[in-house]
Amino acid sequence: MSTIVAITVSTNYDDLLDIILPQNHRFFNTWYIITHKDDAKTIEVVNKYNYSNVKLVYFDFYAGNCRFNQGGAIRHVQDILASMNYNGYVLHLDSDIYLPDNFSELLLRLETHSLYGVSSRNDYFSYDHFKAGKADRVHSRDHMFQGFFQLYVFSINTRCKQSENCSQWDLDFHKHFKHKINIPNLHVSHLGHSGVHWTGRKNKEADFAR
Repeated sequence: MSTIVAITVSTNYDDLLDIILPQNHRFFNTWYIITHKDDAKTIEVVNKYNYSNVKLVYFDFYAGNCRFNQGGAIRHVQDILASMNYNGYVLHLDSDIYLPDNFSELLLRLETHSLYGVSSRNDYFSYDHFKAGKADRVHSRDHMFQGFFQLYVFSINTRCKQSENCSQWDLDFHKHFKHKINIPNLHVSHLGHSGVHWTGRKNKEADFAR
């Protein structure tokens, strides 16, 4: 497997980053976490763990009257990768996705020029359910190429566009790829409800009970 650079947009997800950072960081050569410069709690969590491969990047998601320019934030890091002539794998990963222990083993036989998604996603609405392995909702492979997990080989032709909100870039990005493949046996955990936070996360308590 080639190198993997992960890109995560994270504003007001400090409670969930505190859970996923210790698990997920070991799978990536570099992990860029993009947040707003005023999101003190997110910055505090990242600095608390101080992992050498995790890098904070600051971005103004609301500039230009955008409701939440997630596409522009990811494009900002993609431009950094382009300036480094990076040509390995990139993973778009949401702040509330917890990867399985065997994640690296499942990536050993990937092809290039495809967009990779997961086999299934288990939603957990509370920390107790997550720890007990009791999923509140299970999503099948039919819609597994959305922005919560998108793995691909990076090139200047696979960069994101500016977006008005999260759903816009999500729908646009996968159009770069003719071939989409579900990674066999890759089942990820999602901490919270689905179909929310298109303009940033506003209510932690209603999303994931700790």
